[in-house]
Amino acid sequence: MEEQRQRMIEDLGSVLDGELLVDPLSTTLYASDASLYEIQPLAVARPRSRDDVVAIVKYANEAELDVFPRGAGSGVAGGCLGAGIVVDFSRHLRHILSIDADTVTVEPGVVLDELNRQLRPLGRYFPPDPSNGPVTTIGGMLAVDAAGSRSVRVGSTRDHVERLELVTGDGSVIEAASEPLVQKSTGGVDLTNPHQRLCDGLERVLRENDELIRERQPSLQRNCSGYHLRGVLADNRIELARLLVGSEGTLGLFTQATLHTSPLPEHRGIVLLLFGTLGEATRCVQAIAALQPSACDLMDRRVLSLGRDSDPRFESMIPVGSEAALIVEQAGMSERETRDRIARVVSAARGTAQSTRVAFEAHDFEDVEFLWSLPQRVVPLLTRLKGTTRPLPFVEDIAVPPEHLHEFLTSAHRVFQEHEVTASLYAHAAAGQLHLRPFLPSPSSDGGARLERLAASLYEEVFRIGGTISGEHGDGLSRTPFVRDQHGALYRVFQLIKDLFDPQGRLNPGKIISDDHRLSRLEFRTAGAVETSDDSGEASPVSNDPDLVPLGFSWGLQELADAARDCNGCAACRTVSPLQRMCPFFRIDPSEHASPRAKANAIRSVLNSRDPLSLASDELGQLASLCFNCKQCQIECPGHVNVPQMMVETKSARVGTDGGSRADRAASRIHELGALGGLVPRVTNWLLAQPPARWMIEKLLGIHRERRLPALARRSFLRNLPRRWTFRPRPGTRPRPVVYFVDHFANHHDPELGTALVRILEHNDIPVYVPRDQHPSGMALVTAGDLDTARQLAEWNLRELGELAREGHRIICSEPSAVVCLQQEYPRLVDHPDAPAVAEQVVEAGTFLAELHAAGRLSLDFQPLELTAGYHAPCHLKALGDHDSMQELLGLIPGLRVSTIEAGCSGMAGAWGIARDNFATSIEIGRPLISRMQQADLGIGTTECSACRLQMQQSTSTPTLHPLKLMALAYGLVPEIRKRLPETHGHPNRQMPRGLVIT
Repeated sequence: MEEQRQRMIEDLGSVLDGELLVDPLSTTLYASDASLYEIQPLAVARPRSRDDVVAIVKYANEAELDVFPRGAGSGVAGGCLGAGIVVDFSRHLRHILSIDADTVTVEPGVVLDELNRQLRPLGRYFPPDPSNGPVTTIGGMLAVDAAGSRSVRVGSTRDHVERLELVTGDGSVIEAASEPLVQKSTGGVDLTNPHQRLCDGLERVLRENDELIRERQPSLQRNCSGYHLRGVLADNRIELARLLVGSEGTLGLFTQATLHTSPLPEHRGIVLLLFGTLGEATRCVQAIAALQPSACDLMDRRVLSLGRDSDPRFESMIPVGSEAALIVEQAGMSERETRDRIARVVSAARGTAQSTRVAFEAHDFEDVEFLWSLPQRVVPLLTRLKGTTRPLPFVEDIAVPPEHLHEFLTSAHRVFQEHEVTASLYAHAAAGQLHLRPFLPSPSSDGGARLERLAASLYEEVFRIGGTISGEHGDGLSRTPFVRDQHGALYRVFQLIKDLFDPQGRLNPGKIISDDHRLSRLEFRTAGAVETSDDSGEASPVSNDPDLVPLGFSWGLQELADAARDCNGCAACRTVSPLQRMCPFFRIDPSEHASPRAKANAIRSVLNSRDPLSLASDELGQLASLCFNCKQCQIECPGHVNVPQMMVETKSARVGTDGGSRADRAASRIHELGALGGLVPRVTNWLLAQPPARWMIEKLLGIHRERRLPALARRSFLRNLPRRWTFRPRPGTRPRPVVYFVDHFANHHDPELGTALVRILEHNDIPVYVPRDQHPSGMALVTAGDLDTARQLAEWNLRELGELAREGHRIICSEPSAVVCLQQEYPRLVDHPDAPAVAEQVVEAGTFLAELHAAGRLSLDFQPLELTAGYHAPCHLKALGDHDSMQELLGLIPGLRVSTIEAGCSGMAGAWGIARDNFATSIEIGRPLISRMQQADLGIGTTECSACRLQMQQSTSTPTLHPLKLMALAYGLVPEIRKRLPETHGHPNRQMPRGLVIT
């Protein structure tokens, strides 16, 4: 196999403008998607052009290799998996080529939500709305004829396609649209023309089997099983594009698509209806469908229960014990019209089920979007449910005639009882589209035999009622074994069509057409168990094996494996939506390797390989370098998969073997360099302002010469404490003092910040104690994987803070990263009895002050500050679940105008961005934030994070201050802060001369 891969690099890689990847890590990352399956490809190609795609297909034919097209890899049926060449269209072919009055031409890797963001200012949109719109590609939507909640009104992807460009099985490039049939009397078909040859052969097959098609292909609104043949031949035309949509890459690889766009709806209204039983909800669907809603979705009690847990607003509107709900949306030309249409919906529901309860009704855009977040946010949360069984996607795409919805669900319930399983249900009910997920053990435990038996029983009921096994997700690997059962004699017609477009059968084999009709013969994703046998023959954890690389955190290999397994591959982490912070690295490099999903898959693969050195391998180290522990993927992932901890563990393995990377060493030891330079701060500050000295520092220490560094204070905060702040509080002291944990930056670079916080607290009658012997938190060390050194700091600080925490003293931090470290990292680093108590008592300063304000205990005697401030929320503040406390506090200051900067991550990640090797990436990640700070409307910037402040001041003279300083200034407590403010508000974006950041 290695020789074959080497030949591929020489023969194919040399002719591609894009990349050909054959290394074990890359093929591992493309071995799975959001489905249950795992198949290692031979290679991964990332084409940059149509010519690249042609070259790949022709080479595959010559080398007798199969080709598997892939978009975001978010499909749940395994439609993009295979053992040949996986072709990733999402990396480079992601351009919008043209936008016209009512059409748009795109490459297949364009993401749906990104397309609609470009169309929205023009008053247009592409209507199909699959739930994974933030990540799904147009190519993926074309492959499975994607639809969504609003398909009952707007149809599916097939209904909005004008023209497709594709590469067929022999490498020919054709365009497909609505094609006029060639008249035989006018000269006949040019058999040398691949387009005419395909159309002629297709016409012949369709005419010969017209009656069979009408008899065997279900006439359903939602059906993407097999090839769509109904209505393809009509009025002396052949609807070639309609046939190709939903063909899952088995007939050709799409390289370009011209799509119809529609005007944005003028007004939308929405209502959430609750029911005492699932049966009452399903019986209401037909009455509501008669009113032509734009959407009517059904949720069962499991989804509703998760919804209650996910958001306090849902908890208040959904009573405990609610068995079912319908979300119904209506669109109209005016708000009055939508209100009337929603009122008719409610009336129809109550006329059918007297127990109907209106839980929520909305006509404002934001409220409508909020209610839609219930299924969009909650359905993926099913993957978080713990236990030996999980809701598995393999019969999740059934569609039935809507009028038989209630009957089918009754039959399905009986089937599940017979197989002794339960299932969750979410449905686009008005279209008859059902997403059922039975709770079952991992299929790798029995080879999928139980899945196969359950699917066969359930599909018998589907066929009996005139439904289809696949409505909008495609057949893929999950349903291809049952395509012949559904379509009978029509299956032979599918084979004839496949032979026309792909005579060698190289395009996505095993999907729709397959010689293997057993689901249990597929390769299922490994569950992640890492057990071996001891001498007694009984299972014992691998973590007891002394030959394995020791883990840095206090967890075992099984826990690490479980964390990796928690990732179901849904691809939600591939989003670049401005509404989220998800992975900064993926935003600047939208490749699979940069995605958080890739990191979880790599860890799972390493643990399954039983290779004790893999965790410290160069390949995994390179992947880990694409994570700087911002934790945004963890908090925004539907399953809250702890990818950052896995990557820190990987870096720790590297540190244990070779000391880690130079960049990580430079970043992680910044507290030591600061303390050393603080011994002679004037000399250090002078040196840091000299270009030759910065050049030498870059060479010796790896700190980039262009990175603006903070000046060292003449005296550190902890060396200059007033005596009243150093008296340890006695137990029972009232009011109970708080403890200030200073951390590195406020101590050595910005003691004014520490003074501001303590004076604010005292101004509000909160006594403060500052332990003089505290050390830095060690967050930079954790991020770099130097866990042994971080553990030493943790143990020291826990000795300083533990007893105080047990006595009930709150521990206040002005640095969000310090809170994250004490609250989340210390309990993982050390098995210390005081770690939980410290984690419980630690709180970020803004959050604490907001609590005072909510309790009516915060003094509001602020003086006016006539300023416009741009506020940036740090990633680690978001990781703590606090998004707006400080913004709300700043809003209390008269005259202060606060503008939120929605520009994503700053790219600093503590000290990570100062390293020479990281500087360019840091600037690229932080470019939107830097650009915003250069705009003239901002007088100052403000953020809680010291590292973010450095980035905000990197290329502008606009000062950035901690919000606490603004509060202290407005209180009149630290008047010297006013010197930090700009004298004028004009031209804040002039370039700053090279030098130090004066904070």
